[in-house]
Amino acid sequence: MKRLVLAGLLACGLAATAHAEINILAAPDLVKAVTSNDLGLARQQLMRGENPNVADIGGRTPLIHSIVAGFPDMAKLLLDGGARPDRADRTGNPPMYFAAEGGNLDMVELLLAKGAKPDQENKQGVTPLMVAARSGKADVVERLLKAGAKPDRSDFTGRDALSWAQESRNSRVATLLRQAKR
Repeated sequence: MKRLVLAGLLACGLAATAHAEINILAAPDLVKAVTSNDLGLARQQLMRGENPNVADIGGRTPLIHSIVAGFPDMAKLLLDGGARPDRADRTGNPPMYFAAEGGNLDMVELLLAKGAKPDQENKQGVTPLMVAARSGKADVVERLLKAGAKPDRSDFTGRDALSWAQESRNSRVATLLRQAKR
């Protein structure tokens, strides 16, 4: 049955490239375990060899799902099980982007400890620092700066993290970024 479906997709030109790591038919079982925060099932799936870096049809990995849902124990399990801390979604947003956007300092710390880049940009040139600045997450901004995020980087519209902070009228974050630029 799988061969028949794959042959049909190939005939229609819908098959993903071999290295894309995308499950186009359904959400991987691991994603289902993650979204229900079932640590036991997720652990079982990882032990069976399920790849923690396979994205669902929306382009999100199990790690990204755990970060968006705010499940730090699940994120740690996935990272310990081989999830890549910098594996971006379809639009280029890495896990750190979602942790910064949500203001989840524990997730930011976990990702940094597992080797995530604090300055990985998405396809629009937006970095986690910019997202944290826009969201007014001063503690996350401070931590990303300590980890080496560059406050003077600009997105494709020419805005840097300070511009994002000023647009959202967050004076505390703007002050942190001005000090970091000195």
